Amino acid sequence: MKLKKSSKKMKKLINPSSILVTLLIVVILFFSVKKSYKEYLDKNKIKSNPKITFGYITDYYEIGLANYYLDYQYSVDGNLYKKEVSSDVIYKKCEYDNWCINKKIYVRYFVDDPSISEPILDSIVN
Repeated sequence: MKLKKSSKKMKKLINPSSILVTLLIVVILFFSVKKSYKEYLDKNKIKSNPKITFGYITDYYEIGLANYYLDYQYSVDGNLYKKEVSSDVIYKKCEYDNWCINKKIYVRYFVDDPSISEPILDSIVN
């Protein structure tokens, strides 16, 4: 008798909507960790065999209240690469009047795969 009551309670706790929500959370966490791990690997690749070139800032924008993004492009051996990074540095002048658009910026990239890069954010040339 007690066993039947506890199994009914268990069925009430495990309903399809809670399973769906749990699954959604697991999927979101998986992709978040996967992205962070790829960024970690890319940073280590850049550190292992870096080269520096220059590029240009092509866009700077904010999504939400505190998420700033910087788009930049650079060229290596005649190939043009375009990247977007989340910027820890807030360029107030750029946010409101596009001051930094088309400014030169130095870019550190991985020699074996130039598509793996990071901007040197404190290198914006006036």
